[in-house]
Order: sequence, then C-alpha cells, then structure tokens
Amino acid sequence: MTHTAHTPNVTDAVNSTKEIQTTWLIVGGGAVGLTLALSLAKRGQYVCVIDAKPEFDERAWQEKLAKRDARVFALSRTSVGLLDEIGVYDALIRKADYTQMHVWQGDGRGELRFAAPSLIPESMGCMVEPAVLEYALLEKAKDDKYAPFLSILHGTTLLADTLDVQKDGITLKLQSNDNTITIKTKMLIGADGRASVVRSAMGIACDRLDYGQIAICCAIRTEKPHQNTARQAMLPTGTLALLPLANLHADDNDLWQSVVWTLPSELAKTYLALSYDELAQKLALTSGFELGQIHEIQSVASFPLSAQAAKSYTAAHTLLMGDAAHGVHPLAGQGLNLGFLDIKALLEILTWAQARNLPINHPAVLARYERARRGHNALMMHGFSAINAAFASSVMQYKPLRFMRSEAVRLVGKSPSLLAFFNRQAGGV
Repeated sequence: MTHTAHTPNVTDAVNSTKEIQTTWLIVGGGAVGLTLALSLAKRGQYVCVIDAKPEFDERAWQEKLAKRDARVFALSRTSVGLLDEIGVYDALIRKADYTQMHVWQGDGRGELRFAAPSLIPESMGCMVEPAVLEYALLEKAKDDKYAPFLSILHGTTLLADTLDVQKDGITLKLQSNDNTITIKTKMLIGADGRASVVRSAMGIACDRLDYGQIAICCAIRTEKPHQNTARQAMLPTGTLALLPLANLHADDNDLWQSVVWTLPSELAKTYLALSYDELAQKLALTSGFELGQIHEIQSVASFPLSAQAAKSYTAAHTLLMGDAAHGVHPLAGQGLNLGFLDIKALLEILTWAQARNLPINHPAVLARYERARRGHNALMMHGFSAINAAFASSVMQYKPLRFMRSEAVRLVGKSPSLLAFFNRQAGGV
C-alpha cells in the first residue's frame, strides 16, 4: 500500500492495522474516481481513493505509454472542460482532437456530418487512450495544490461484509496485502465499475440487458489520414467506428485509427479466428474503403456488449457513479462522458448544499443527485439501445422499414436546425 499524499485527517496506526478518517472515500481508481477526487480536493475536501490495481513506478508507466492502446475515450467538450478545470487536459501527453463526426448507413441512403464550420467551429472533443488519461490524473494528484487533501491507496480492496452504516457516516475495512485498514467516511462513492462491490455491499439491485453482440477492438494504420474526423458506419450487423488515434511517432502522419466493431456474437468469434491480414481486409471492405486500404493492424481484443442500470444511485451516505451506476452500448462512445456528467452534477449539488449549510451526506443531497442523474442516464441507455436495434435488429432488415429509416437519416442531414441540435448533443453541450 502506498500514499500519493498524506492528508491531515489520515492517521497511520502502528504495526499492521491502519485507521483512517476521511470526508470522502472513493472506491475505484479509474478515470471517473480520480477525476472526482481531484475535483473535490480542489475544493479543499479531504478525499481518500482506494484502487485495487497496484501502483506503477515511473519506469513501468513509461513502458506502458510507449505502446499504442487500441482503445480510446471519446471525450466530449463538456468532459474536456471538466479535465481542464483540474489542470489535467493540458497535461495529457498525447491526444487526438476531433473536429467532425461522419455517420453513414451501410445499407441505405443518407448520412450525417456534424461540426460543419457554420455550426461548431472549434473542436468537438478529443480521443484519449485510457492509460494516457490515467497517468495524467495520477501525476496531477502529486501536485502541491491537491496533495494535502488527497490520499490514494493502491493495491487495496474493500471488504464488502464489513460496512457499518452509522448516523453520521460509514465505517468499513479495507485489505491491503497483509494489512487490514479501518476507515470511517462521511460519504462513500462507488466508482468501481460494472461489477461494483459498493453497489452490491449496499444491496442495490441492477437491471441488465445482454445485446448478444461482441465488440472487436484494434488499432489500424490506414492508407488515408483521419483528418480529425470520428467516423461511424451503421450496418445491419452492428456499428463500425473508426476513431482518430494520436500520433505515437513523428512519422505516424495521422494514419492510425482506433476501431470498435460491433458484431453478432457468433460472427465476431468467426472474425476473431482470422489472421490479422484477413481481419484487415474484412475491415477495409466493411468500411467501404472509407480510409483506403488497411496497411497494419495491432492489439486485437474483444468484449461482450450489454447495458445495465442500478435501480438506485444512492443509499445511506453512499453515491454510485460511472459504470457502477450505468453501463451503455458503446455505439456513441458516451460511457465515460456520462460518468463525467455524474461528477459535474454532484459538484453543482455540493455548491447548492453549501449555500444552505447542508452536510454533504444529507438526504436532500443524495435525493437531488438521484433526480439529476438517474433519469437522464436511463434515457441515454434506452436511446442507444433503440439506435442499435434500428440498424442491427432482424426486424429492421425488411425493405419498408429500411426505407423509413433511410428517409429519417436523410431528412436530419438536410435540416440545419436538427443537425445543429444533434451537433450539440454529440459535443456534450
């Protein structure tokens, strides 16, 4: 166990047992958990983050960052703004801004092009590799501006059966190597992903939807440069996204893309059994050679697709956010952005509570957060599921329905007001 910072209200007991008191305990050291922690520390709030992953030394980080990650986070302008507020955005060692989005149908007419100069002149957001973002967040946590208020416990897990809910907070135990740590917190945050231990420990049920699809991810070097454009083909088998990757080497020349290819599970397994050259040929053909031939493919991986929604975002002195609260289809790349909107809402609610002298774990604070986020996230989840069904379900393969869908896409593309609306939604504003 290590601390990136030693806060005044964190006391190490002697021997193998540690006792900690903190205002906020965040379970989960991913992008959502660390961004929330820095945002709270900036406000002078005492925060402790527990992260099950071991701590990397600088050499290990540089080795990791020297490799191209096949997956990226598509950060909206709102998410970029949140990172900018805590000084992380400019600290990203590499990123690929995207100024346009191009969406087209593989079996019909009509296409959508977002961020035309007359609508949104600036960047819509940026593509960032997960490791690049995590490194920037952890480095920022060492800054003198944040370190006095923020402690990160690496290689530490929550002992779920030890939670003791009290009138003014929660007491629980953590496990770090051979050490058992007792910690008391006013507010517990579950930012620990889809299999959230916090959600389970607080007895919060979760609805799940299996899409029967698998996403194939990889990095590809294409014949044509990406031109800072995020591309997505809507196909009868699912979506194919081609997302700009930041240049890792000086001669990359904007030719690398991150691929997220959604396919029915059995078809995906067939494609995963292909050689890299065969898979590259399939990708180029499926994309309609939008970026020409694919000259190189790296880091092929896959994961099954599902949606899920916690039946409540709150419990006594507890909040869920990010994937612990909601998981959506990746077709719009909004998973992390929704988690960042959770953070933004909570920060606004804390300002509201402070103006009324309410403690951070007051029931009104929890209720306000639930109202602000659960309905919106549910709407987004069902919306993404509906879009996926509109293109990939067997019912939508009938010609009359395909024609109606094509006409709807075509009309949106020809309507400046509708295009402007979807532009704002795609940009996260």
